[in-house]
Amino acid sequence: MDKMDKKEGGAKRRYDWLPVEMPVVARLVREKRAQHGDAHVNECWRRGVLQLEPGWFFAREGPLCVGTPWDTPAMANFAALSVTSTQALLVMRDPGGNDGAH
Repeated sequence: MDKMDKKEGGAKRRYDWLPVEMPVVARLVREKRAQHGDAHVNECWRRGVLQLEPGWFFAREGPLCVGTPWDTPAMANFAALSVTSTQALLVMRDPGGNDGAH
């Protein structure tokens, strides 16, 4: 993630592999940045990926995933079923409090 929250020392380097290994997710994150802004996406990444808080950021592409799934049965079932190499999923909290899982 090219504009990740830099306060988390080393976080950028730990996820440099993501655009190569999860190109569709990387594209979806860029689209969310354009739609909601860097600050919001950075907060979702920090809380869902680095701090492992459910309800902020979860992405899956093929067998790889980053973030923390929402704590709902529907999300768990959907994430478990999306395992082919051509499928990608990005769920991120919407600005304004909507948790994005609906």
